[in-house]
Amino acid sequence: MLGIAWSSDERRIAFSSESNYGALWETSLARPSQIDILPVGHDATELAAVRPGPGLAYVQGSTNVNIWRLDLLASPPQARKLVISTRSQTGPSISPDGSMIAFESTRSGASEVWVSNVDGSNAQQLTHFGSSDTGSARWSPDGKLLAFDSRAGGEANIWLVDPRGGVPHKLDTDIHDNSQPSWSHDGAWIYFVNGADTGERAVWKAPPNGGHALPITKGGATFPLASPDGQYVFFARGSQLWRATVDGLKEEPVPGMPELSGWGDEWFPAGTGIYFLSHANRKPVINLFDLQTRKVRPVYLLEKPTPEWIGGMPVSKDGKFMLFPQVDQSSSDLMLIENWQ
Repeated sequence: MLGIAWSSDERRIAFSSESNYGALWETSLARPSQIDILPVGHDATELAAVRPGPGLAYVQGSTNVNIWRLDLLASPPQARKLVISTRSQTGPSISPDGSMIAFESTRSGASEVWVSNVDGSNAQQLTHFGSSDTGSARWSPDGKLLAFDSRAGGEANIWLVDPRGGVPHKLDTDIHDNSQPSWSHDGAWIYFVNGADTGERAVWKAPPNGGHALPITKGGATFPLASPDGQYVFFARGSQLWRATVDGLKEEPVPGMPELSGWGDEWFPAGTGIYFLSHANRKPVINLFDLQTRKVRPVYLLEKPTPEWIGGMPVSKDGKFMLFPQVDQSSSDLMLIENWQ
């Protein structure tokens, strides 16, 4: 839900949602099961009824977020726009062989999982849930499956789908409210966050075919990613990056690691370091933290800001390039529908 407003007679409610390009909808208290789309309005938020007199005001905003590729081996590193539409592209993930990209996009009207070639061409929609909050796709180590999360139906669940197409199926475990999946180094486990919607966040793991889930952290954990050597599970806890052994017997802050920003999604382990974003003076900078020397090296200064949720900044397995979302354009207007009451 992006906005809500009462009619002047308090018998109807207007609202907007992320589905259908932020359209305006209306429902009646007398017939709550009937929902009608208004013939005007899109990308609508912050609804307000105008009183006295008939009218509905709202903010019409447009944000264009695209996925960029940063060539890390160039001197200096070079970035170029890769996955493009007029809507929003976030949550990129690179296939193990480096030939494909999975990402979430709102280009079809709701956030869905898409795949494309590594150069951004031949984009194909994989999911068709038609509701918000579908994404966070991550490749299995063999490249045969994508794990992603969705709140279609009202509850966060993890789903699996063949990246070449097919019907997604839910990962059935003995706990509920699961999101932000990633894979263990050997593909034997799916790491995920349990309790994100209830505020009791912790990292768990379950086999890819479902069944009994096991805890890895004690709480306060989001965005789990396996270390490149498979010995640890990195995760965000508040503004700090932590790591836990894969058996869950030990967890600790990553020694010397600077504080994280955003929602804990602005980092990625690669080689013997951690790439992460900093936002000093409102200028996003991609940095590399060396786990051995505990030193930080700036890598690339972004031209424009990043979205509030980037969903990841993955590095290819060979270390040659990175993907990151960037806000390329953003605007908003105050709109008024004069004859709504």
